[in-house]
Amino acid sequence: MAAAADRTAAVTEVDTAVPDPSVTDDGARSSWGRRRILLSALVGAAAIALAAGAVVATGTYLGDRARESHRLELVEAAEDGVLALIDMHTDSADEDLEQLRERSTGAFAQELSDGSDGLAASIRDAAVNSDGRIDSAALVSESADSSVVIVAASARVGNADSPTATPRSYRLRVTIDETEGGLRMSNVEFVP
Repeated sequence: MAAAADRTAAVTEVDTAVPDPSVTDDGARSSWGRRRILLSALVGAAAIALAAGAVVATGTYLGDRARESHRLELVEAAEDGVLALIDMHTDSADEDLEQLRERSTGAFAQELSDGSDGLAASIRDAAVNSDGRIDSAALVSESADSSVVIVAASARVGNADSPTATPRSYRLRVTIDETEGGLRMSNVEFVP
């Protein structure tokens, strides 16, 4: 009986064993097994490449958005500065000039400071009222700490000699500097 039990155990072991198709009788890997390993490696490499590509694309997209946002800020700073320059009123001359000074830096700010008392008095004496608006603006060039923006603006200007407001058009080249206090006008040139 013991011999019959040993034979049954041997048959059960042989019957339940599932052969590995990737291993041949002599223990070497078959070509199917090598293909499976190679295919798995290729799928893994493709997944890694796809993930790396997604990371690079996301970084590029976010960098482009940040640059575009900064460019819009440069244009807005120029628009705000020009509007402060051309929108002046007799009743608020001191406040209007203060807004212009707050948006200025460098040599332009120094010129405003040197002549601000006389300029405010001239605005009041001539009864100047100028309602300005920005028509369009575009970034022309950009460097690490300075940019140039072209601004087209218009105003309706009246004064003591001509109480009826007359239209005026301006084209200005505005240099914007990046300072610790923000974006400021450092130069304004009238373009013919």
